[in-house]
Amino acid sequence: MGCISFVHLNFWYTIGKTFLPQLTWRRKVDEKVVYLTFDDGPHPAITPWVMTELEKVGAKATFFAVGDNAVKYPEVVTAINTRNHQLGNHTQHHIKGWQVLKEEYLHDIALCDKTIAGSKLFRPPYGQINFKSIALLSLDYEIIMWDILTKDYLPGLNTNRAQKRIQKATRPGSIIVFHDSEKAEKNLKILLPEYLQFLKSEGYLMKLL
Repeated sequence: MGCISFVHLNFWYTIGKTFLPQLTWRRKVDEKVVYLTFDDGPHPAITPWVMTELEKVGAKATFFAVGDNAVKYPEVVTAINTRNHQLGNHTQHHIKGWQVLKEEYLHDIALCDKTIAGSKLFRPPYGQINFKSIALLSLDYEIIMWDILTKDYLPGLNTNRAQKRIQKATRPGSIIVFHDSEKAEKNLKILLPEYLQFLKSEGYLMKLL
């Protein structure tokens, strides 16, 4: 099964945009704008907290939802939409592209599509995508990767270093990954408020993909 994962490569962005240019790694923009994204939700407490923090600075974000979680917490999905944020497809069961056949992978994505009502944005869980699926997926979705991974899911993360790293890496068009999940909650609640203030102070707009 052909697959790719750039999560653990320090220079994955450069490799990714070179060898898989059909995937979106960073937006080409003519203004000072970045794109905040949140994976693995929705969560009944964490996702609303994220939206409240975003609203403090007038930010919009894209939430790449796991279909199973969307089924459990439909009220949070509704809130994402009514608060003018955006949903993206993160598969129904958060599956790894290299662990399943193309047919199963595409079926799981289709299930999530029905659950969240037709988003045209897709992000592969773990950054792993089955090579054989890319051409077909690209017909119906923009496949969204990233150029800044906060690593908020790491239990031993040094949040001071992480904050400096993500601020230094930020540039117009950046796509930034956070996680609205229990695994990431502790680090998320440290990193996100400060990062949002940084973006605001630097004059960045925070828009939907």
